[in-house]
Formats: sequence, C-alpha cells, structure tokens
Amino acid sequence: MKLENTNSLRNLKLLAILFVMISSFSFAQIDKPYIDVSGQVEYSREVEKYSTTIIVSEDLAYNSYDENTSFDKIKSDYFDKLKSNNVNVSQLKEDALAYTAMGYRKKGMVYQFETTSQSKFIELLSTGFSGVNINEKYVYYKPLTSQQVEDLSKKAIEDAKTRAELIAKSAGKKIGTIFTLNNYREESKRAFYNTRDLTDHVFNIGVRYQLQ
Repeated sequence: MKLENTNSLRNLKLLAILFVMISSFSFAQIDKPYIDVSGQVEYSREVEKYSTTIIVSEDLAYNSYDENTSFDKIKSDYFDKLKSNNVNVSQLKEDALAYTAMGYRKKGMVYQFETTSQSKFIELLSTGFSGVNINEKYVYYKPLTSQQVEDLSKKAIEDAKTRAELIAKSAGKKIGTIFTLNNYREESKRAFYNTRDLTDHVFNIGVRYQLQ
C-alpha cells in the first residue's frame, strides 16, 4: 500500500513538472514579438448539385384562381407548366412534415428538388406560378481532395510569407519561424442568387511569424 502511494505521488510530481514545462514554453512563444498575416489563393470549386425548396399551397394562390381552387388543381397545372419547360417533375420529392412546420392554414405541400444540371435548375427557378413559392436555393460543392488542400495550403502560405516580409521590412524587421497556422474549412454550400462567381472561391490560411 505504501509503495502504491509512493508511485502515485511520483507520477503526480512528473505530471506537474510536465505541465509547468509546457506552460513555460507556451508563454515563451507568446512573449516573443510576432506578426499575424493572412495568405490567400483563388481557385475554382467543383459543383456537386443544386437544391431548392418549393412550396405549393392554396394559401399562395391569387389572381388567376378562384378562392375555392384546390391544391390538386394548382399542383396539376404547375407540374404541367414544368413539363412544358423540360423539367423532370419526378425529381420533386414531397416533404409533408416541412409543410406542416411552416404553419400554412390551407392544403399544400413542400417539394425538395435537386439536380446536377445548372440549366435544369435555372429552368425550374424561372417557372413562376400562382400558388407556388420557391425559396432556399443552394448550390452544394464537392469536398476538396487531400491533394487540393495540400497544394492550396502551400500557395496560401507562400502568399502569407510574401505579405509578412513586406510588412516586417516596412518596420525594419525580418520574419522568423512560424508560430501558428490557422485555416477555416471552406463552405460546403452557398446561397444561389445568380450564376456569376458560383465556382470562384478563396482559400485562406492565417500565419503567425516570429519577428526578428
């Protein structure tokens, strides 16, 4: 029993010493002068799919419909118009729970639509109809590969180094070793407003250099 207590005490002392050493090293790093910069590189992102939420409801019907027009009539006419615009209506998936959660008073349905074709997506979005509301339009991107992350990181760090050297030089300093690197994950989706700049993205890395 006494031997176990001795070993436990020895282990606690070792842990305490290790903690002090790590803390001292961390504070030593913080105490040194440094410069924070951000390196950036532009790149083209590959689109995985386009997605939108479509609401078809008696509550949304106006003008061209009588007050007593049914949901089935609105849906049938809307789907016919989509077909005439070469939209595959079988890709519209019902989401009854989502419609219930929206709190509409009259009968209706929410449909989720996904496609890999930008032209088909635009055709659907451009098909306006009484009793129909289209919202939550998104474009989803394919994840970056390990090789892409590595290549973009190298370029971003090089950009950060160039910027840091220029700033340090203006203050009569030089940069030393890298203290820290920070990178926020790239966005997996983006709201769809237009076709401009959909695939244009910026890869960022924050770098902290020692100042000498």
